Amino acid sequence: MPNSEEAVLSTCLSAADLLSGLGSHVLVTDFDGTMTAVDFFDVVMHHVPPDQMSDDWARCEAGEISHVEALHGIFQQAPRDPAVVQGWLPETQLDPQTGSAIQQLRASGWDIVVVSAGSEWYIRKLLAPWASQLRLIANPGDMSVARGLTMSWPPTEVPWYSAHFGIDKSRIVQLLKDSGRCVAFAGDGRPDLAAAKLVPAERRFARTWLAEQLQAAGESYCPFERWSDIAPQLLATG
Repeated sequence: MPNSEEAVLSTCLSAADLLSGLGSHVLVTDFDGTMTAVDFFDVVMHHVPPDQMSDDWARCEAGEISHVEALHGIFQQAPRDPAVVQGWLPETQLDPQTGSAIQQLRASGWDIVVVSAGSEWYIRKLLAPWASQLRLIANPGDMSVARGLTMSWPPTEVPWYSAHFGIDKSRIVQLLKDSGRCVAFAGDGRPDLAAAKLVPAERRFARTWLAEQLQAAGESYCPFERWSDIAPQLLATG
């Protein structure tokens, strides 16, 4: 496993890279709205005056542009000052019990793969204290004075490439399942629905939009309010 902040970034360009070093039990978890209470793009939208904010998210929901294009457009509205934007990160409200939950899961034999359709830049910053204990797959992103906050697609050759979300989480879950591993999934939003349906109900954790969609479809799931609520439920399944 990686042991530095930079190493938490995804270097997984193949199925073999993803599977290397993982044990027999893997929790695949979304980040925004799952490990945090607030999506980072909502934080950005909160800070940018409404009359200056682009309509990228509405265009995405209307099917005019991709999820990746929408988030990149929103992120581009943020100030081009890394210190200012980094100062916004606590507003995502990362679960304060993240560290203890990670420790509890890993001590019980569960590895953790954070899979996000957001930008790796802010996720890397927020998860830096636990970089050695996590694996991250997210859309490429960076923050600079010259280019501002960016997000783009991963290389098309990665097996989980998605032209819309950048990351197809269901492909990651399926790869892990095909390798014979016991897989759990946790999420909250649209990019999570297909992946959630691939795991059994007792290892399917959902909140907000995802929970509503599963319930409407008659699919069982384990509800949670905070990410740290998942550990005791998952460990109780054996």
